[in-house]
Amino acid sequence: MTSILCGVGVALGLCAIVAGLIGLDLPRIPRRAIRFPVRPALLAAGLAGGVVAWLVTGWPVGGLAVAAGVIAGPVLLRPTGVREVIERREALAEWIQRLAGLLAAGAGGIDEAIARSARTTPTVLAEPIMALVARTRRLGTEPALRQLADELNDAEVDAVVASLILRVHAGGTGLVEVLQARAATLRQQVQAQLALEAERQKPRTQMTIVMVIVTVTVLGLLAGSHLLDSYSSAQGQLWMALVAGIWAVAFWWAHHLTRPPRPNRFLVDARPGRRS
Repeated sequence: MTSILCGVGVALGLCAIVAGLIGLDLPRIPRRAIRFPVRPALLAAGLAGGVVAWLVTGWPVGGLAVAAGVIAGPVLLRPTGVREVIERREALAEWIQRLAGLLAAGAGGIDEAIARSARTTPTVLAEPIMALVARTRRLGTEPALRQLADELNDAEVDAVVASLILRVHAGGTGLVEVLQARAATLRQQVQAQLALEAERQKPRTQMTIVMVIVTVTVLGLLAGSHLLDSYSSAQGQLWMALVAGIWAVAFWWAHHLTRPPRPNRFLVDARPGRRS
């Protein structure tokens, strides 16, 4: 056991030395970007699967690996964040197109146009836009728009909000054309993102197939042979933990590489105590 731990420590040390010599630059992930939403039902299924695997095989590491796989697998292989962004931007394009139409038809000022547009807002943005209307009456147009940008946390929303704020401050004409152009640009971006997401889904599908093959193979060996009996010892559990850790890192890295970059927002205030 001691020799195995020493070997693992030496291997990790050598990897660190090589990484330092070649100047390997690992990506830095901001804390606010580290999110791992798990549904309660998925969490319960993972814990139940882990307990069953532990009891059937007698492998505590195997039980932990099964629980982690059930909980993290759907999140890593079927990320929902990209689809939510695409749906929100589709809804944003439809909303600002509607807003531009109301302004062009002489619906009044921006406040009145926003209030009227809320009646036909797409479902994805219905709640934020209704909150925007209420805040506009209570706080004023600019603070309400800035809170909308903070709530949706999207660079494209910042661009729309900035155009509306400029109109509130400077007045003048041209806002209708700006909103119409922004809506057309958003629709083009959505189509490009859909095509790109279809390409990103291919390696996720391959990872799913690999996991299914590994799972079926392990179940077959457990049921029909004694080839895995060596994993019941303490040393076997240590090796299993090492293998499971390598798989976990590989899946997380693949997930990280297939995530689209998030554009940096610009409608923010970096001063302490202020958000926008």
